[in-house]
Parts: sequence; C-alpha cells; structure tokens
Amino acid sequence: MHTTETKDTTEWPRAGERALRRAIEHVALSDRGAGARVAEAVRHRLAAGSQRIVITNAAREVTPERVEHAFEALRYSGLVCAPGAEGDIDLLGMTQPLDDLLSVIPWGTREALDLLLSTARSQHVSVMLLPPAAGERVGSSSEGR
Repeated sequence: MHTTETKDTTEWPRAGERALRRAIEHVALSDRGAGARVAEAVRHRLAAGSQRIVITNAAREVTPERVEHAFEALRYSGLVCAPGAEGDIDLLGMTQPLDDLLSVIPWGTREALDLLLSTARSQHVSVMLLPPAAGERVGSSSEGR
C-alpha cells in the first residue's frame, strides 16, 4: 500500500499574493533628484500592481528585518520612514505617490528627516517613524547643529 501525505497549502497562495503586492526599490537618497526618483519608483510599482512600496537608501545596508518592519507599518500608515544616523533618511515606505511632500525634502542633509516629518504633518499625511537601526544614534537638526 502506498500513502501520500497531503500538505496544507492554504497559506501558500496568500503568502505569494501578498509578496506580489509588495515592492522594494533601492534609490540614492543623497542628492537633490532623490524626491523625483522616489516618486517615479512609487508610481511605477503602483502601476504594476504593488500596494506597499519600500524605498531603501542605496548607499547604505538596510537589514531585511527593517524592511519587513516597514512593510508591516504600511498596513497602518500611508508613509513610513526610518532615520539615518545623521538625521537623514535610510528608508521610506509608501502606499501612494506623495510628490508634493517629496519635492520639498533637502535630500542627503541632516534636516531631511525633520522636514519630512513636519511637512507630512502639515499635509495631513499619516506617518510612522521606525526606530533607528540597532547601534545607531540619530542626530537631529534641533540638537544645535
């Protein structure tokens, strides 16, 4: 007699479908053109069917756990950001293009994160700030720089 074990695969399609709705892009976030590149990447990924897009700073290593944290946070907020060690931005997550917001950020500067947060607040964009990466201290422009 030959028996076959049937595995429960009900989770597989959902996990695969969820992965298709998520996208990761690596963009240099250190120069003036970063906002336009981020907006373009988000629009492109949304048009391709993604619902949650995480943009990582191409100049830095971002852990898979931090990216996953950002994807989870995007379930509750339209904008997620993670600070870099110098007050700049290491990671952004979005569920929609935010061109007006992205266009005013001084990318690659110590003021980038502070201005992103204050502009998001003034534009009534819900934002979730992730904690700094392990071992990082985040500088702020309000600390007398």
